[in-house]
Amino acid sequence: MVVRLLNLLRTADTDPELILAHLNSLLTEINTAYFAADRKPADERIEKFIGFKLFVENNLTDHPTITHIAEKLAVSTDSLYQIVKHYSGLSPKEFITNRLILEARRRMYYNERTSVKELAFDLGFNDPDYFSRLFKKVTGKTVAGFFQDLS
Repeated sequence: MVVRLLNLLRTADTDPELILAHLNSLLTEINTAYFAADRKPADERIEKFIGFKLFVENNLTDHPTITHIAEKLAVSTDSLYQIVKHYSGLSPKEFITNRLILEARRRMYYNERTSVKELAFDLGFNDPDYFSRLFKKVTGKTVAGFFQDLS
């Protein structure tokens, strides 16, 4: 993970979103290791947010519902919304969607090139057309356009 991040940082034309994806994954791993040492955050809300991020990372391609995540974290959906919005500036759904699209971009960047259909299925989407529309909505580019920019 760290080696890939260093290589990205050394490349002048690296997409900042890819760097952010790697940093996010690295920080998630650091948070996990830190809290595994039985340390408790000072604020229960940050603990729930970190729990949310970990749950999303571990279940990303399963497309968990917000209700399911809230149940796992033992909070109401309204509380989860407020916590995620407070710490990320996004709704839980937006957070998950952005993370899925970031993962799609990461896979495409590392030449895990498959068809759009295969990529969509690998990321847990049942409808490749929906995945393509969502990708364009979030990034402003089509999947084909993103592949073309990588070439």
